[in-house]
Amino acid sequence: MSISKVFAVGGGIIQDNLEDLEEFVSSFPEDEQIAIVTGAGSLNRYQSAVSGNNGEKDLIGIKATRLHAQTVLTEMENVYPEVPETPEEVQVAAGSGKSVIMGGLVPGYSTDAVAATVAELLDADLYIATTVDGIYSEDPEEVSDAEKFEEISVEKLLEITGGANEPGVYSVVDEAAVRIVERSGIETKIFQADLENLSDPESAEGTEIIHR
Repeated sequence: MSISKVFAVGGGIIQDNLEDLEEFVSSFPEDEQIAIVTGAGSLNRYQSAVSGNNGEKDLIGIKATRLHAQTVLTEMENVYPEVPETPEEVQVAAGSGKSVIMGGLVPGYSTDAVAATVAELLDADLYIATTVDGIYSEDPEEVSDAEKFEEISVEKLLEITGGANEPGVYSVVDEAAVRIVERSGIETKIFQADLENLSDPESAEGTEIIHR
């Protein structure tokens, strides 16, 4: 058995489900070996509280992502017992036959970019679980008639995401993640992180990134 699905799950989603954590973690596919990469969520406020450089702030953010990963790992069954902290450790964990729960790896990479790296490393599909139901032409909370894309090319997505990559501040999908998806042709879907979608991401409505 090998990992065929990598989930990028924002830290805010983990935090929103803490009161029903058992139900949340049990929503992920139970009959497959998967990888879950967790974000920092509102813990990124610790990054903005310090006056250090961006690399130092990222190190704080990475610790926050790993706190969420450890929390999810503790509640799940049939998982690798440690949170991998390097790509080499990811490979070892994946070789165990158990699901892998992890946070950040190196400064400068968002949850999405780390998840894309893991999907690339393990030749797996990427599922980005967010608070919105896909990619829109503009922020749907600010623009009522923003267009939702059922599928979007890498080129078009780069037009939308191309911009800042500041610690703790990312769009629905950040540019670094899209670049990794592009270079390896990773099958990728962005969807809303409700329990039904997490249990059956192939059937979830969202936005698929297409490669031409």
